[in-house]
Amino acid sequence: MTELSQQLLGLLIILMEFISSFISFLVGYYALKGYRTSSAKGLLLLYLGFVILGIGIFLRVVTATYFVIIIRVYESATPHLSGLANLAASIFTLTQLTAYSLFTVTYVLQAKNIGERSAEISAVPAAAIPIFRLFYIPTLELIAITLLGFVTVYSFTNWLLKRGIDAALVFLGFGFMLLSHLFFLMMIVGEEFLFLGQATQLAGFVCLLVMLAKVSKTHG
Repeated sequence: MTELSQQLLGLLIILMEFISSFISFLVGYYALKGYRTSSAKGLLLLYLGFVILGIGIFLRVVTATYFVIIIRVYESATPHLSGLANLAASIFTLTQLTAYSLFTVTYVLQAKNIGERSAEISAVPAAAIPIFRLFYIPTLELIAITLLGFVTVYSFTNWLLKRGIDAALVFLGFGFMLLSHLFFLMMIVGEEFLFLGQATQLAGFVCLLVMLAKVSKTHG
């Protein structure tokens, strides 16, 4: 991969991260809007989960951009960057796992109340590339994959039972998010997996945003 293509890929990754953060906040907004209408606890948990996830992704964008600027100014990594990178990675991982745990609780609650609330919503630069790798810890990626795996399997089962477009969008949304973490886990093999992970994560957020916006419009 040439230096120019690496720079373009790095910029594209940062742009997709920023868009993913924005869409995550939008998904949270529509979930909160749905909660105010239906008082469904699952929607409140989805709101909290996507807002926390959006904050974590935005933090990653800001931190990665800051690192790129520092490296370009000093032409090398300054000593304090290592500690800052570890702190940022820990905060991002914490927000990510907290969000996925909330998604899991959402579906556990939905499974318990499925008979009572069947009408509820079904969900719900070149230096940038190595910097983004700092935010992915294989062990914690496996935890994220486990949590998202549960949600994806449940949403797939729900789609098989309902066969509706909303249920399909929920399944695709969480399915793409699960696939993104599988790609992130494979980053050690090649840089292209980082791009694939960002693209599928963005696709997942878009699916969930479309579903929540559609449901909000229907009940609005």
